[in-house]
Amino acid sequence: MSHYEVIPMQCPKCGNMNHFKNYNSINITVTPELKKAIMNDDIFKFECQDCHHVEYLRHQLFYHDTKNKIMLQYAKDPEEIEQTLAALKAEGLDLSSYKIRWTNNWYVFKEKIQIFDHHRDDRILAIYKENMLKKFYEEYPEAGHAVVFYYADPSENLMIVSEHMKAKFYYFPEQWYANMMVNPHIQKMLKYDTSIDVNEDYVKRVYNLEVNVVTAKVQTESFVDTYVLHHLDFAKTGDHVLIEDKGKDVEGVIQKLEVMDARDVPAHIHFIKHIIKRRDVDDIEVSNHLEKIAKALYHENEVQLLSQLLHVLSEVKIYLPLIKDEKTGELNREVIRTNNHEPVMPIFTKEKEAKLFAPESIVYETYFTDLIDEFPRMSFVLNPQCKELLIIDKKMTAILKSYVQEELTHVN
Repeated sequence: MSHYEVIPMQCPKCGNMNHFKNYNSINITVTPELKKAIMNDDIFKFECQDCHHVEYLRHQLFYHDTKNKIMLQYAKDPEEIEQTLAALKAEGLDLSSYKIRWTNNWYVFKEKIQIFDHHRDDRILAIYKENMLKKFYEEYPEAGHAVVFYYADPSENLMIVSEHMKAKFYYFPEQWYANMMVNPHIQKMLKYDTSIDVNEDYVKRVYNLEVNVVTAKVQTESFVDTYVLHHLDFAKTGDHVLIEDKGKDVEGVIQKLEVMDARDVPAHIHFIKHIIKRRDVDDIEVSNHLEKIAKALYHENEVQLLSQLLHVLSEVKIYLPLIKDEKTGELNREVIRTNNHEPVMPIFTKEKEAKLFAPESIVYETYFTDLIDEFPRMSFVLNPQCKELLIIDKKMTAILKSYVQEELTHVN
């Protein structure tokens, strides 16, 4: 859908109050009539109803073409599109097939609409335009500052606008473009490069072989394979991700991240479909929840209480203090003893608390549910800072495992 807000505006000329329809998002598939308003700048036009004074009030604008899978953001800062895309992802929209661009230049914004309308790749054109500009300066050194624009009306051309000369038009390099589109090295770059800011700096990165992508080694229950992260995705080792394997969605864990040039990525590698975000639960909330459960544990409602516990902890990161053996160099988990002298391992829901508990330790970050299979081997204690210690023993483990088998897939 297209979204706008009506803003009260005082005319700077006559002082009378008006209303300005401020579009912040346009879905051109749903409201195609607004494309003309974008191209002729009427989308920013304010006209006083009384004195007819006209001003153009430029503001950020998100352009969404659902039919051709294109998203463009005109804004001062690229963080604007990152926030917009995060909201769309949260709604379940798959962005993997979209062309996504950001620019803080209004004329470039309109240019990209024309480029994509003609089913051209703006990255290839950016390379050609930079080469074209160099030749133009060699031929017209007196031209001053010049800019190249793709011009699609009435026919496909390239136009150079310079400081001291009239605009010059050049035919679109159809054969050069066709050759680039079948170049295997270029094709690999186009496949894995997901840059959103395709401009002069982008071309410099291409020439300096700095079009980088992040690859992730992902481990699932049955295999380990390498995938590519989208430019706008942020992940780290240990994050859970959704990947596609043989037409089915599979969950895995990132074991290792590596930065590679886009041209060096093997052609068979696929993109990570989705990074599974865990709830950001406050440590106080977790601790309070654990204390309530601990006080009533092993009574008639124990299954219900443990279900609540797992629902909270399934999306919470936990931290384990690891102690390095000076002789062997191995990392061993810290062990404490309870009042009955039983050895247990501490689990923390806050990293700094784990460090305070064992200052010389190395803190290992994971998720509570990733330790389910380890619980029977030894007892654990959750958040030793809690007033009531919550011991994960064999009885609790049995209930937890039963709940995991039935409910965990729904929780995640």
